[in-house]
This record gives sequence, structure tokens and C-alpha cells, in this order.
Amino acid sequence: MNRRKEDLTTCTRFRSDRFFTEGSQWYFATRENTVEGPFSSREEAENGLMLYLRDIQAKESFGLKPARVPGNPGIRQ
Repeated sequence: MNRRKEDLTTCTRFRSDRFFTEGSQWYFATRENTVEGPFSSREEAENGLMLYLRDIQAKESFGLKPARVPGNPGIRQ
């Protein structure tokens, strides 16, 4: 099973759907315990996830950690 570099221990992970709706708005949850959105459709949320992952990978390639505003899970600094 794939692990992130900072995951030191091996444990059983249970997959769950990271996409969800509140009302008519779509969101996705991340491993970093943030909620990203709102998006107007699941397809837009899936595209948002792909951009989010690209952003995380780009930052990690430069040795940076993703910055999040405490208390505002979906807002990047």
C-alpha cells in the first residue's frame, strides 16, 4: 500500500469516499484533514482534487509543506 513519506508506521487504512455534498455544493476531504470546496458539481470537485494534489506534489518537490490557515480548513495561505 502506498504511504506518504511522513507516515512512519504501517497500519490498515480504510478507504472512504472523499467527496460529499452539503445542500447542492460539493466538497472533498484531504489526508491533511482539510475540506476543500465548495464546487457546483462532483466533476468540478474531482477536478479541484486533481489541482490540489498537483499543488501538494509541487510543494513537496521543493521541500515545502502545504500551508493552511488554522481554523479555516479550506483556505490556503
